[in-house]
Amino acid sequence: MSVFSTFSQQPLPAEADAVIIGAGIQGCATAYYLAKRGAKVVVLEKSRIAGQQSGRAWGFVRAMDRDPAETPLMLACLKLWQGLEAELGTDLEWRQDGNLFLASDEAELARFEIGAARDRIFGIDTKVITPEEISKLIPGLVDPGPGGLWGPKEGQAEPRKVSPAFARKATELGALFFEGCGAIGIDRQAGAVTAVISETGTIRTKKVIVAAGASSFRVMRGLGLILPQQLARFTCSRTNTLPPLSSIAFYGHHIGFRQRPDGSLNLAEELKVDIDLTLDRFRALRWFLPSLWDNRHATSFSVNMATARDLLHRMPWRGEARQPWIHDRDPLIPANGRRIRNAVAQLGRLFPAAVGVQAIESWAGNVDLMPDGIPVLGPVAEIPGLILATGMTGHGFGMGPIVGKLMSEIALDGKPSIDLHAFRFSRYAEGKVGRSTTHY
Repeated sequence: MSVFSTFSQQPLPAEADAVIIGAGIQGCATAYYLAKRGAKVVVLEKSRIAGQQSGRAWGFVRAMDRDPAETPLMLACLKLWQGLEAELGTDLEWRQDGNLFLASDEAELARFEIGAARDRIFGIDTKVITPEEISKLIPGLVDPGPGGLWGPKEGQAEPRKVSPAFARKATELGALFFEGCGAIGIDRQAGAVTAVISETGTIRTKKVIVAAGASSFRVMRGLGLILPQQLARFTCSRTNTLPPLSSIAFYGHHIGFRQRPDGSLNLAEELKVDIDLTLDRFRALRWFLPSLWDNRHATSFSVNMATARDLLHRMPWRGEARQPWIHDRDPLIPANGRRIRNAVAQLGRLFPAAVGVQAIESWAGNVDLMPDGIPVLGPVAEIPGLILATGMTGHGFGMGPIVGKLMSEIALDGKPSIDLHAFRFSRYAEGKVGRSTTHY
């Protein structure tokens, strides 16, 4: 049971300075930074705090090899991460020992060279390193490949700890979290936000931040706006305790992992993605055809229980059908057993010290994707008072603190301290959408 369940049981306030829809890392961080500045904040969460992707991520925190639009945000975010444990007063398993991406071949190594040169323009200490340098960084790795991209100042943290830490600190500052209480409507007057309707009551407010992750498109659709967002299922595991392999966040040779302080690993098969076929998969399909083609070798399509569950929730006698913003309160997202076995086997091949490793816990999460691989951040011009923080495309955990800070600035000051023009919602209506550089 969530440690925040007691907050969900208190009466809903009549009004708030800001209402946040969604209690993942974006929503929890936004609540904290708003409450820190004295704002009255209410967070509505249809399920539980960090119940979906924010608690299921790998835990990498990186500025390197990002879309250039995201790089300034992540440079600012790394500074926040460096002081976050002290600020929130708890252990987040924060470590800044670097990220290493191994190249699979010479072509990828050449792409890394371009990325490193771009990063250096922003002042990021990213460089391409040789197999010999990789072997010195990770002596237990049997195959360093042709080289890799090395970011010595990149970091990592534990996803299961960070969102609850933000929420806990926000509540100390007066923010109210309501779990099991989703938003089901927004009242407007002359087009502008005047209130949020929840499952248990209405809250008057002039500011609403939609940070609902993979459900954000449902909120926008309920407001008559189209957000071309899609979902993809990623599988991850936690292993038994192993001898020290590396304190570096590692990605390459078909796996990604980071070793936690207790010796266990968060382990995944290198950005392999599963698409569960539901009716929503055909929505905004035209936007995603280029990226689907680019990632065709890493993508699998499935008709499974998620398909059946989606159809069930659309039946007119179901409560979910009458509350489309909720749809599936706590989706069952099965881990892909084949991906788990592949990752475990590959880890044993690459690291002799890990032979016999076992996945003792596995999970999957729905990552919210945008066609151009970057999020939607900022106000929605069509509805004054509405602010979006969604579409993180697998980058949301690392960006969480800075997104929360910037959303609080927009809500309270009317503008953010970092230019967010590239992330505007209107870029889709304008047709100014680039090709995704994200490899998921």
